[in-house]
Amino acid sequence: MRRRWATASTGASRAVPAEPAFPPPLAAEVGGALLARRVVLLHGELEPVRASEVAASLMTLDALGDEHVELRVTAASASFDAALVLLDVMGVLGVPVHTVGTGVISGGAVGVVAAGARRVLSRHARLHLREPDLAVGGRASEIERALAAAADRRDAFLGILVRCTGRSGPEVEADWAARRMLSAEDAVVLGYADSLLG
Repeated sequence: MRRRWATASTGASRAVPAEPAFPPPLAAEVGGALLARRVVLLHGELEPVRASEVAASLMTLDALGDEHVELRVTAASASFDAALVLLDVMGVLGVPVHTVGTGVISGGAVGVVAAGARRVLSRHARLHLREPDLAVGGRASEIERALAAAADRRDAFLGILVRCTGRSGPEVEADWAARRMLSAEDAVVLGYADSLLG
């Protein structure tokens, strides 16, 4: 959005850029205020760099206090690789991580929510049990190795879900193969969350 104004002497108009809705300093202040309350946000696509940033925030809060950390997962998706980074960190922290899920959460981000010590979903949250897309290239032997490595990561991820949900491996495998979309209520019944907000 740009504002226009006219000069008094010539009547010519010039475009003046409008201020951004959320200036970077304000965004930093909001993030700092949330960290002070031991809250970490995870939203959008969780790429390896963002996974490292979230992991660093969790480890920092672990070092700064003994109270639980709240990880708010909002409309997020993640590869199994990125999710496994966070799951590994969550597993070694000295404080519990409580997870709160809102919006549509898919792929590896479902495992992040399910691995919380206390897991809560908003009433309109949905969990999409969808394997992340995989793109591989190269020679046949390289593709074969990449697919085998991806299968190992998938098995590790689904194994974590078996432990978190209390369901059998074949049940979890079938749900993910069917790419189920779970309502918040169904997610609680199937062990992906403990309760609903409110």
